[in-house]
Amino acid sequence: MTILDLEGKESDEIVFETFQLNDLQREIFREIRDDQMTVKQIKERVDRSRSTVQRALQEMLDKDLILREGKTNKTVYYVYTTLPWADIKELTRQTITEWYDEVDQKLSQS
Repeated sequence: MTILDLEGKESDEIVFETFQLNDLQREIFREIRDDQMTVKQIKERVDRSRSTVQRALQEMLDKDLILREGKTNKTVYYVYTTLPWADIKELTRQTITEWYDEVDQKLSQS
C-alpha cells in the first residue's frame, strides 16, 4: 500500500499532491513560478474568471505556497509568485513529517 504514489513523479507533482492542489491551482502555480503576475495576467493565462482565480490564489496563500506583494503605480495592486523552490521543498518535507508524527501519535494512543 502506498499513501503517496511516488512512481514516476517529479518533485513538483509530489508538492501538488502533498498540498492537495486542484488542477487550476497546479496550472496557476506553473504560470507564476519564477515570475510575478497580477490576478488579471493570471486569469488571462488560465482562461478563468477573476473570482475563480482569486479563490485559488487565496487557498494557495493559506497553504504558504505563494507570496503576494503590494505594488503601487497610482493605484495599489498585488503581484503573486511562488516561494523559492528550495523553500517549497522544505515546506513539503515539514508537512509530511508533521503528518507522520500526528499519525504516529494517534496510533500510539491505543
